[in-house]
Amino acid sequence: MEKDNFSVKQKKGKTKMYKEIIVCILVVILIISMDLLSNNYTKKVFFSINESLGNLRNEMLKEDKDVNKINDEIKKVEQEWNKKLNILSCYIEHNELEKVARQLTLIKGNIDVEEYNQAVPQLDDCVYVINHIEDKESLLIRNLF
Repeated sequence: MEKDNFSVKQKKGKTKMYKEIIVCILVVILIISMDLLSNNYTKKVFFSINESLGNLRNEMLKEDKDVNKINDEIKKVEQEWNKKLNILSCYIEHNELEKVARQLTLIKGNIDVEEYNQAVPQLDDCVYVINHIEDKESLLIRNLF
């Protein structure tokens, strides 16, 4: 009789183990899907900001600079950054986001005093930091280890 009771317990234990495995697999699938969603959102946001910064850079490098257009471009970049910052701060390190905000502030300060030659290298640094964040947050093997 004891053998029968033992085998029944073992079968019930295996059933519980299958449930635990299924739950673990579902959790892993959920984590990977959320990572993919956040990665796609990050790429979309940073592509848009990089495009705006590229337009700003082109305007600053022109011989006949249109000050109003440059000011409009930097305002557009700042508004877009501030609009997306709350969502990005949910899953990206605040230190990295502060670097981008700092560079944008430096760029805006140099544009306000019309020091475009100093704003261009800071703009390049800002693009570099944005690309670094995008690479760092992507789901790659080198980022896992």
